[in-house]
Amino acid sequence: MGSGVSTITSKWQVTIPGEIRKAMDVQVGERLAWEVKDGVLTARRLPRLSSLAGCLGSPDGAPAVKVEGKSAWAEASVSRHKRISGATP
Repeated sequence: MGSGVSTITSKWQVTIPGEIRKAMDVQVGERLAWEVKDGVLTARRLPRLSSLAGCLGSPDGAPAVKVEGKSAWAEASVSRHKRISGATP
């Protein structure tokens, strides 16, 4: 596992050291969940939005809500993911 040191900026931001980024294979736009337990701060990567595609479909495979032939949830989710990750729409 990697290790490193970060400094908290005046805007309360922290840079993830390169060795940690490589060990976690994190990419720009990904989200991390933070937890403090017994004085120890941990971070874990949240699943990428694309890994959740189709999870709200009905048992017969049809989208849960349809708008003009597309799942409204899927369309909104993909659009938000593209905005957050900096991908072009």
